[in-house]
Amino acid sequence: MKKLSLLLAVSVCLTVCTDKKLTGDYPVIDVTGKIGEYQKVYCSDLFSSIELIPLETKDECLLAVPNLRPSILLNDEIIVVPYTFFWDFRIYAFDRTGKFLNQIGQKGQGPGDYYLPANIFFDTEKPIVYVQNGNLNILAYELNGNFIRSIPIPNVEGIIPYRISYAGDNLFVGHLSNQGKNKFNYVLFDEEGDTVKCFPNHIFFNRKGGYNSYDGALEPFRVDERMYLKDYVNDTIYCLANSTLQPSFIFSLGKYSFPKEFLETMDIPSLQERALIIRFLIGTHKYFFYEISFPKFLPRPKVKPVFSPPLNQFITRDETVYGIYNIEEKKNILLDTNEHLETGIINDINGGLSFFPRYYAGNNEVMDIWDAAKMKETLTEEYFATKTIKDQKAHQQLKDLLEILQEDDNPVVVIAKLK
Repeated sequence: MKKLSLLLAVSVCLTVCTDKKLTGDYPVIDVTGKIGEYQKVYCSDLFSSIELIPLETKDECLLAVPNLRPSILLNDEIIVVPYTFFWDFRIYAFDRTGKFLNQIGQKGQGPGDYYLPANIFFDTEKPIVYVQNGNLNILAYELNGNFIRSIPIPNVEGIIPYRISYAGDNLFVGHLSNQGKNKFNYVLFDEEGDTVKCFPNHIFFNRKGGYNSYDGALEPFRVDERMYLKDYVNDTIYCLANSTLQPSFIFSLGKYSFPKEFLETMDIPSLQERALIIRFLIGTHKYFFYEISFPKFLPRPKVKPVFSPPLNQFITRDETVYGIYNIEEKKNILLDTNEHLETGIINDINGGLSFFPRYYAGNNEVMDIWDAAKMKETLTEEYFATKTIKDQKAHQQLKDLLEILQEDDNPVVVIAKLK
């Protein structure tokens, strides 16, 4: 931590944002004005094509209960998928045809082993996959799974950062959980674990009931050289570029913004009854795609009931609404469900399940992932008959896949190309 004293002093002087209300200098993503005005959006409106990649199913790479959102990674060479089932953790690599390549690292306590992988991310400049190993370290692996090195994680004011991601130029950025009085919100650090810069926290509260902190940051995401950061509490999307952090976009949540008193009491039922909360967010050059949870009293699109094994009955989980923000047109849309009450962007390209981007891989490629059992159950001739299908070749490829797909097969990666 040899750089810490000087750099903390410098960082306090950096102006990232102020406690003043943000003005019209930043584009506003209007959420409250769109409540109840849900619109159907079609894949052909946004995408030129959809590609299906069934992940190979074999004993050494089964993903029966995968943790797929939003941690699955994709680039020009490889698809990296984490598997989590209770205390069983594995990370698998597949090629762009879906063929299983290798496991990346393994659970254990030896050199290069991970104990509790918190998140995975690519090095955008070298063929490296990073695994944040809890609050212990970051493990670097080659794409073939070989361990490279361990990178220490700094301790800032007694707080270990999480939601760590690669920020470029051999630097990493992580979020510091809010304990109410900590000075900093994000930290930038190097491969030696030395702090390079800290960015100020602007939300303070008095803790009650013995709670230590609030861990509420979304997964960072990149668009070329820019990285975007957001936490649950702040309505602002920040952009990290050239080692500076600046506000870029504002979610307009009005009276449904995250209530500060929740940070003092951790009253979860009260939070769910009052607040609009952005739960997931990725971006591209043209769009932000996000999920937002709604208080129960606000109108929401109807969704298809799902079966709950513990309750032995079908239940409706409709608290989540999907949104798309057009960056160039400064237009926000909250999505309606389709005629089958499916959430997401209605798939009129190949006629398959509704699509919603989970990862931006660059080159105008966004990715979703479909469960094999749901595909077999839903994608019937009766289902297709209700669809307007614009790419008959892609539709036939989907039908050919359904012929050989088994319900217990690994998921299918779906890649859409933005127009």
